[in-house]
Amino acid sequence: MIQNPTVKSLYRFMATNWTICGTCDFQHITKSSVCWCSECDEGLCHECSEHHSIFKATRGHSTIAIDDYKKLPSTILEITHTCKDHNEKIHIYCKQHDCPCCKKCIVETHNECKEFVDIDDVVKNVKSSNAFVDIEHTLVDISENIKRIRKDREVNLIAIQETRKKVESEIKMTKLKIVSYLDRLQEDILSKLSETEESESKRIQKLLTLVQQTEKDVTEYQHNMASIKQYASDLQAFLILKHIEHDVEEKDTFIQRLVKNKDLNLTTLSWKISSGVENFQTSLKKFGNIVVESKSSGITIASRKDKQAQIMVMAPSTISLDKIKLKLKKTVSTRGTNITGCSLFSNGTMIFSSYEHKKIIVLTTDGSWDRINYQWQTFDVKQIDGRLLAITTGYEGDRIILRDLLERKTKKIIEVGVSNDGIAVSGDWLYFCARKNGLMRVNIIDGSISEVVKEPMSGCAYIAVFDMHLYFTNKLRNTVTCCDLEGNIKWIFKDESTLSFPLGISVDNYCNIYVVGNEFSRVVVISPDGKQSKVILSSTDGLDCPQVLHYNRENNQLLVGNKSRHAFLFGVIFE
Repeated sequence: MIQNPTVKSLYRFMATNWTICGTCDFQHITKSSVCWCSECDEGLCHECSEHHSIFKATRGHSTIAIDDYKKLPSTILEITHTCKDHNEKIHIYCKQHDCPCCKKCIVETHNECKEFVDIDDVVKNVKSSNAFVDIEHTLVDISENIKRIRKDREVNLIAIQETRKKVESEIKMTKLKIVSYLDRLQEDILSKLSETEESESKRIQKLLTLVQQTEKDVTEYQHNMASIKQYASDLQAFLILKHIEHDVEEKDTFIQRLVKNKDLNLTTLSWKISSGVENFQTSLKKFGNIVVESKSSGITIASRKDKQAQIMVMAPSTISLDKIKLKLKKTVSTRGTNITGCSLFSNGTMIFSSYEHKKIIVLTTDGSWDRINYQWQTFDVKQIDGRLLAITTGYEGDRIILRDLLERKTKKIIEVGVSNDGIAVSGDWLYFCARKNGLMRVNIIDGSISEVVKEPMSGCAYIAVFDMHLYFTNKLRNTVTCCDLEGNIKWIFKDESTLSFPLGISVDNYCNIYVVGNEFSRVVVISPDGKQSKVILSSTDGLDCPQVLHYNRENNQLLVGNKSRHAFLFGVIFE
């Protein structure tokens, strides 16, 4: 079943039988359809299809043979190109409500919405989009992971049987060295061995059953994806994609959880001889104990989590800089000086780093404060997930700190061996400015480090990441640079009359770049192509030598921190 309520509302059974020509049926004539027009939402017989292909209103429609159309999954066949409420053709996509609309929908239920996109622009090239390709690749990864797990578990079953035989042999050899008095003890230990083998085998067999069912589901999804890609309309592919993405994520999470919960650890059986067996005494009560050992099997599971944190089907559209307005929501005390880093959580929690005082300051939604002191300087701070922070340690720190806010403790310290100023998070990767060592990245999981941009960066450089692109500042050159995740430069912005001594940087959902201009106490917004700019905040708004800012893309709020004492929270409005 489709779980997403917005998508679910788009699904309904077609009013007519798609095996019957809709045009003829309207004339009370029954003819079998030979092709299907998704835009007309009806089947066509041979004669009607010829008229359909030459009629001015429909000659541009694409049709598909009815035999091919049958190959689509039933959920795809239920999707129509018309609005379920008004039976009007869908023309518009409302970004605010994440749903398609007909003209009547806009007037009746979306008259206050401001973010509309032509549906043709939304579904264009959806089958070749990164999201579609990414799900196909994820399904391949899951299928391969299942095969590895199945093979590994089958090998483990054989290993348990072999070790059981070995242990049984050792037990019997020991029995030969002692008198008949030990026969009863021998039977007890063999019984325990069999019970243990049976218990461990059942546990692994149960896991195998789950894995085999998952494999079956993944194979079915792969078949459906192939059918969708070949025969479904773009709108059908777009609307079903979120449902499939949700289920694929569940399958992927199941596979990753097996590793995390140590369900794939190698199970073996061994035997610990009782201390009194070799030197037999009448007080001997048992042969020994059956021991179950669990250790890593060495199996590797592929994961695509180092891709984007969230799959986006539609590339963000652009918006005029003149339409961006800010509204002050609150002013807060940062309770620190030389504020060089800040992060705004979606729930309203604010994090500030005080480089001078070597501490992180946490302001929670209930107004309470928490101070976390470190032996190293704390330069920048970014949110990894709902509870984990990444903290850079500046010029001489040589390490990045991962802090768990809920457990109130340091989870991990990653030794990077170089200076680290501004930082950004993308999947399992931390991108950071490494001064003379350029722009680098480190993997959160395994600590592997690689270069992204080899050219030396200025001190106190900041970085942001969004939509597969990196954006970073250089205060010495007064520039903002955009590059891809592999370091290939896309554009460089420089306008010293508008932006001087750029520091903190962040990006909104439309790929507009917000940058602190420290020298003039400004915040400047730059267009996605790096060709236009606009001053949206200045000293008249209370800015006093600001150094950092952070744009929260989930609630469209901008947090701007002055160098000392105060920070401002703005709501961002797109008029």
